Amino acid sequence: MAHSATQDYSEPASNPQPDYKVYATGWGFKLGLLAAFVSILIWASWLVSMRAGVTNTLTPFDLGLLRFTPPALLLLPILWRGREKIKAVSPILLLGIVCGAGVPFFFLSATGLKYAPASHAGLLILGAYPFFVTLLAVIFYQEKVTRARKIGLGLVCTGVIVLLSLSMLTAAEGTWKGDLLLLAASMFWAVYTVSLRIAGLPPLLSTSLMGFVSFVVLLVLWSTGLVSSGLSEASWDMIAVQLVVQSLLVGLMTGFTYGYAVQKLGAENMAAIGAFTPVLASIIAIPILGETLEAYSIVGLGLVATGVLLASGILKKR
Repeated sequence: MAHSATQDYSEPASNPQPDYKVYATGWGFKLGLLAAFVSILIWASWLVSMRAGVTNTLTPFDLGLLRFTPPALLLLPILWRGREKIKAVSPILLLGIVCGAGVPFFFLSATGLKYAPASHAGLLILGAYPFFVTLLAVIFYQEKVTRARKIGLGLVCTGVIVLLSLSMLTAAEGTWKGDLLLLAASMFWAVYTVSLRIAGLPPLLSTSLMGFVSFVVLLVLWSTGLVSSGLSEASWDMIAVQLVVQSLLVGLMTGFTYGYAVQKLGAENMAAIGAFTPVLASIIAIPILGETLEAYSIVGLGLVATGVLLASGILKKR
C-alpha cells in the first residue's frame, strides 16, 4: 500500500517497500534517465563554481543569495497555486525538504568547499549520501538490506574513510575540516531526497517551497548581522557566472530535473547515476581550478562509485 502525502515521516510503514522504490517504465523511465544525467552535469558544474566562489571574495551568504533569490521570486506564483497541496503534506516531510536542500545544506557545502577541493565535495556529498538514504530507510521503514547492498555500502564507507584519514595526514591544513562539513551536507541531502520522494510534490512546487523558505531565512540572517558579504568586492564576471550556475542551472533547472528523476527512477537508481558526479567534477576542476587528483582521492572515488553501483542494485536490474 502506497503512503499518502500526509503520512508522518516518523511513523514506520506497515509495508517494508516505501514509495521511493516505485519505478517508472517505458518513456517515463527514459525521460527520468535523461533528467538524471542532466542533473549530474549541473551538479558537477555547481561544485566547481562553488569552489571558485568561496576561494575568492564571495561568502556562503553571497552564494546562497544568488542561489535562492531569483528562483524564489520567479516561482512564487507556482508556490501560491500549490499551497493546498503543500498543506496536505506532513510538516516533518516539508521540514526535510526545506532543510535538506536549503540553507543548512547550502552553508555546509559552501563552507566545506572553502577548505576542501571540488573532487572531495563530489565524493562526500553525492557519493556518501546513499549510505544515509539506506540508514533512513532502515530506521523509519524497517527495510531489509540485501547482501549486495551491504557490500556496496561497505565500499562506500571504506572510500570515505580512506579519503578522510589520508586527507588528515597528507592534505593541506584544514582540508579534513572541509571534508567533515561536506559529509554533514551529504546527510542533509539524503533527508531531502527521501522526503521529496515520499511527499510526492511536483518538482517545481517543491523547488519553489524550498527556495522561498531559504530566501526568507537568508533575509533574517542578513538583518541580524550574523552573516558577511563580499559581493561589493567581487568582479561582475564572477557574479554573472555564479548567477547563471546557482540560479538558472541549480536553482531552476536541476530543481525540476532531480525531482523528476527521483520520481521516475527511484532514490536508489538516482544514487547510482549520481555516483558518476565526483568523477565528472574532478575532471572539470582540473582545467578550470587547476586542481590535481591525489592518489588517495582516486582510490576513494573508485571505491565510492563502485560501492554506490552495488548498493543501488541497478546492476542486477533488467
